[in-house]
This record gives sequence, structure tokens and C-alpha cells, in this order.
Amino acid sequence: MRKLLILILILFPFFLSVSWKDNSSLVVIVNINNSTDKLTKSEVKLIYLRKITKRWNSINKNIIPIDRKDSPEIRKDFLNSVLGMSEDEVERYFTEQTYKYEDLPPLQLGSDAEVIDFVGKNIGAIGYVNVNSISSDNSAVKVIYP
Repeated sequence: MRKLLILILILFPFFLSVSWKDNSSLVVIVNINNSTDKLTKSEVKLIYLRKITKRWNSINKNIIPIDRKDSPEIRKDFLNSVLGMSEDEVERYFTEQTYKYEDLPPLQLGSDAEVIDFVGKNIGAIGYVNVNSISSDNSAVKVIYP
């Protein structure tokens, strides 16, 4: 029994280090005409929390982050895996940002189809959807993370 406990304690950090890409079916998308091809997890987080630039430098357009409202599991997965925050923490964060800097929280849309459609029509938009929602029919968007 003691050996089993030691083995669990040794392997526990390994299980914590498994990446988001291995555990999630989420992808982050942008408009196909956005010249950004890849973002790191940190960059996605900073963009969603509006801690870095508010414009895509390469296309000189405002960044329009899209959040989810009718998909609690997808949203929870994104918030935990990418932002490293709970729903309550994100709500408090944006309440504070709105009060201090008049920064509004990301626009919320319901379904993957709505996010894909909005991102496809808005060159500055960035959103997250289930990887299974991306197909060759979605030629107006591209995956930039993971």
C-alpha cells in the first residue's frame, strides 16, 4: 500500500502537466484574412483578457474576442484550460476592468455556428469552438491555436 501511495505521488505531477491540446477538443479561430497564423496559449490568454494589444498589428484592426454564453461546458473548458480562471474569476476580472478602464467583456455568442459565422465576417474577431465544428465548409476561418 505504501509503495502504491509513493507511486501515485511520483506520477501525480505528470498528470498535471498534460497539455490542453491533449485534453480538449477546442480550437481558437480567426478570420481567414487575418495574417496571424499561430498563437501560443499565453498570447490567447492575454488577448482575451485584453492585457496586451487591442489591435491586430499586422492588419490594423481592432481585436474582437468572442466568448460563449449558451455552451457552459465549452466555456468552462476554455476558461480553465486557457485562461486558468473560473467563471467567477473571469466575471470579477471584467467587472473590475469595466469599472477602471471602461473595457467591456468579450461579446458572447451561443453556438459554434454563430462563432464561426461572426469570425468569418469580421476580420478582427477571435473565438473558440469545438474542433469538430471546423470543416472545409468553414473556409472563412482558420485555426490558430493549438
